[in-house]
Amino acid sequence: MKTSGENDSSITSGNSIRIICYESEIFETFQYTVDDMLLAASMAATVFNVMVTFCAAKLFRKSGDTMHLFIISMTLGDLLLTVFCHPNEFLTRKHEFLRNDLLCMIIHFCNWLGLAVSGLSLTMLNIDKLIYFQWPLSYDRAMSKNRAIIFCTAIWMTDKKRYFYEFFMVVFCVLPVTSSAIVSGYLYRLTREKRNASVRSLVFIFATTTWTSFSLLPYRIFNICRIHLFEWNTIECVPRQQLHWLAWTLLYLLTLNPIINPLITALIYTPYRLTIKKFLINIPIGNRPIYNYRTDVCTDTRFRSLIFLVNFS
Repeated sequence: MKTSGENDSSITSGNSIRIICYESEIFETFQYTVDDMLLAASMAATVFNVMVTFCAAKLFRKSGDTMHLFIISMTLGDLLLTVFCHPNEFLTRKHEFLRNDLLCMIIHFCNWLGLAVSGLSLTMLNIDKLIYFQWPLSYDRAMSKNRAIIFCTAIWMTDKKRYFYEFFMVVFCVLPVTSSAIVSGYLYRLTREKRNASVRSLVFIFATTTWTSFSLLPYRIFNICRIHLFEWNTIECVPRQQLHWLAWTLLYLLTLNPIINPLITALIYTPYRLTIKKFLINIPIGNRPIYNYRTDVCTDTRFRSLIFLVNFS
């Protein structure tokens, strides 16, 4: 392994010179360490994604709000990333026997599918609430249950194989997230003007959109700039290493998106937080007796004890 001071060489091909650089041991250590940490985080996020999906299905059956359908679609896209794509990427970088062309192709397809579904579902989630607050009288007609199901199905079934990388990245990643951020900001301002009490119910959408914009857009914009603004193979090794560190940092930030998303839904959005809390409390643990330990229940025995203590004192 060459050090950072001796990690460059060049190959002359015709009239062009291609500079070859080697990664430093510090970068490889950083990469393996972060991969291990994100692998563990992906496993934990998978549990939260499953819980959020079941909560959304339960709340949809109870209330019929189409918002929960888009949350289901968005969470399933995140689940595909945390349960399959990201763990396989981390393990493939570390273990050579997992480097298979077919597996690599499947991982990349599922990766783009999960990112596209999550981004488009977030856009529909913002549009759903925009229609609800901007045109409340037309909401039931514009966003019915059947129409929401059709939208979610179309998001998953759209044929993406005919799109080029840049077009796909812009249409299914940059534009949905950017439009979601614009709609979410407008929606937040609209609800503050019309009804202050409704702002709390939209904090979840605003927080999710803000986090998605912060985590997904930087790496996509960096990739577009790398493709169009400079030739990667002609950059000297020292500036290329600096750009490499920046690119991988932004990539890891992108990887955190489906890991943090279910936490935002489960902790910030009150119906999901209460449903998950109720589910966790009701999980049977061993031979724990099912008694009522509520301290606000005043039984006759407790009442007599209180009288006895008062008289005794």
